Amino acid sequence: MNSLVNKEETGSMVREVKNKVLLDHFYVVLDSSSYARFISHPFIKGSYAGIDLGLPGFEPPGQSATSVYLRGEEDYIEILGPHNRFQEPIGQNGIGFSLNGKEFSLDNKPILKETETKFLKGSDTASFTINDEETVWYKAFYTYGMDTNLFTWYSYYNPGFLKALHREEADDYSAKRFLKTAYKPDRLFKKITRIEIHCNKADHFRIARELQLLGNLHKETGKNHILFSVGDVQISILLDEALQDSRIARMDGLLNQRDDRVLHFGKLTIKNNGFETRWIFDPYP
Repeated sequence: MNSLVNKEETGSMVREVKNKVLLDHFYVVLDSSSYARFISHPFIKGSYAGIDLGLPGFEPPGQSATSVYLRGEEDYIEILGPHNRFQEPIGQNGIGFSLNGKEFSLDNKPILKETETKFLKGSDTASFTINDEETVWYKAFYTYGMDTNLFTWYSYYNPGFLKALHREEADDYSAKRFLKTAYKPDRLFKKITRIEIHCNKADHFRIARELQLLGNLHKETGKNHILFSVGDVQISILLDEALQDSRIARMDGLLNQRDDRVLHFGKLTIKNNGFETRWIFDPYP
């Protein structure tokens, strides 16, 4: 059993919990050349996926866009250039998860397997102005004080945000409802099935610990490899103790139609094979 995951914190009461954790999206910041080649490619712009600038209108991007979103049916990919409005540096990555099964409240907190832990104690609330009215979108939880290149956060989403966005009642929040106008089923991309991350020791421990504390089961598939199932998406965590910056190395997904293109965009390569797609992100120095 992997000691990085099963090391319990002294004085903590262990309890059985099962939060419903799902993948929401991930992001990667590309260099200028890779990003420009990606967003200007006719296949990416017109055929691969629904692609937009984000909230509030999911508008199509122009050549001056500094970040874009590629929408699946229940999850999505965020690709940023080096001059993105969030000022995220080249090579930085992040994975956002959703927490489900509770009625939304700003008082919500995830129930963790251990009562005394330093993990997932930070929180932030995000709001967005739609139709001249500010509405809370989500409350996110994360781990304080980690110097990292690969961020993770876990969010409760507000159904009231869907009402403001789509102007219809929603009893609960789901990514599928959020993406219903942005996802394009007539285009290729359907959903994410697996994310492979290469981690230094600190991030390997942190990310595995967060998922374990939320009640996600894991299995060790090798000395330095831990595999989690988050809904129907696999999160594969590989340890490389010589690595300085942790990163998303690969994404696998499903396509709506058969395709066999291989596309190269500098540090990003997309390989389609039948109804499957694979994104490979090369490391930055």
